[in-house]
Amino acid sequence: MISTKTTIPGPKSLRILKALKEKNGGWAVSYPLVFSGGGNGPYCEDIDGNTFLDFASQIASNPLGYNDPEMLELVKFYSPCFPIKYAGQDFATKEHLDMLEELIKIAPKGFNSAFLINSGAEAVENAIKICMRKRPGTKFGISMQSGWHGRTLGALSLTNSNKVHKKGYMRLPMLRLPFDDTAGEEFERLLRSEATPEEIGFLIIEHVQGEGGYNIAPQKMISEIRAIAKENGIPYISDEVQTGMGRTGKWWAFEHYGIIPDVFSAAKALQVGAVVAPKNMFPKEPGAISSTWGGGHVLDLAIGIKTIEIIKKEKMLESNRKMGGYILNRLKDIKNLSNPRGLGLMLAFDIIDHASRDNVVAECAKRGLLVLGCGTRGIRLIPPYVVVKEDVDKALEILEAAIKTCTKRGFNHSGSICDFIHCGKTLS
Repeated sequence: MISTKTTIPGPKSLRILKALKEKNGGWAVSYPLVFSGGGNGPYCEDIDGNTFLDFASQIASNPLGYNDPEMLELVKFYSPCFPIKYAGQDFATKEHLDMLEELIKIAPKGFNSAFLINSGAEAVENAIKICMRKRPGTKFGISMQSGWHGRTLGALSLTNSNKVHKKGYMRLPMLRLPFDDTAGEEFERLLRSEATPEEIGFLIIEHVQGEGGYNIAPQKMISEIRAIAKENGIPYISDEVQTGMGRTGKWWAFEHYGIIPDVFSAAKALQVGAVVAPKNMFPKEPGAISSTWGGGHVLDLAIGIKTIEIIKKEKMLESNRKMGGYILNRLKDIKNLSNPRGLGLMLAFDIIDHASRDNVVAECAKRGLLVLGCGTRGIRLIPPYVVVKEDVDKALEILEAAIKTCTKRGFNHSGSICDFIHCGKTLS
């Protein structure tokens, strides 16, 4: 159950957060708590003894919640083992093969190979690399407006979100398509006036955009751009880093559209990064793609494999669809939010402006509910798959109260929480 015993952040958390802010060169902590490792199901605990209901799921990386009994047993099995990480592309582990086999089972027919890597951004990097290798005339890639694909330089080149992520960094040459029903027409225009099909190395898309605002691709758009890519031999990459592993109620978001990509990336809920494709998409030359730890982080691999097993055993794809539908219907009854949207347990809505959105995120945290922003005005709800109706009802009760409080004229937060969630501040 939710329990807030201190101000948020609590004194112990605040000490650590302040020290991190001084010493972490990549400062990005934006939530006002330090996790203790305690918690159960969708509830987590901080080091000050506060208990939160987590509708952020570690940015969709924690699909089964906290301290799942089967996961605790799995970790115990590996606890006497050291090292946990091996140089997995050069030295074999059984878990490497087990993960490949499990991924292939939940991939479309003909996807008989995968390459494992450390993160979602690296999965995207390798997805575009294998497509480029197949198309030696590559001069451009194509991605979508408002897309997000990661922070490494190749993935960042594909990203079209916020200028701060890209300022001062070199980029691959990219063309963009609008994320709406005009995308097919624009794709055809690009092929007539900007580049030949042979010059385009790939098209990459999130079927539900993540950081860009949880925007759900229209069916017409996907049908048209997939057909144009296929007709012109342009590899179609589905970025499933956030959407994959059952989050949307299907294993992969592209399944909602009745299409099959040429390549897809996965990570987050899988615990490791992966590029999944038919074997003939991958380079034949040894060393063309590789990684020291890819396929060698045995505990992460074991957790990812167990996650797939539990999702199947507990029929979580179906329950995610049902619970997502329930949340979506409830959101439609809450005042002062707009555009409720979602697939499965990947949901969002908009608040009137950016400052009010950040205030709502902070107010929810103060009341014991963790949610995340997305886009400029969006709030996303991505609870663990183990969430039940009582948890959802409690979360929506807090959310509704937070929105009511934060949309009053002149409202603003103050205190230490504003050092971590940018309460009431506008985009620069």
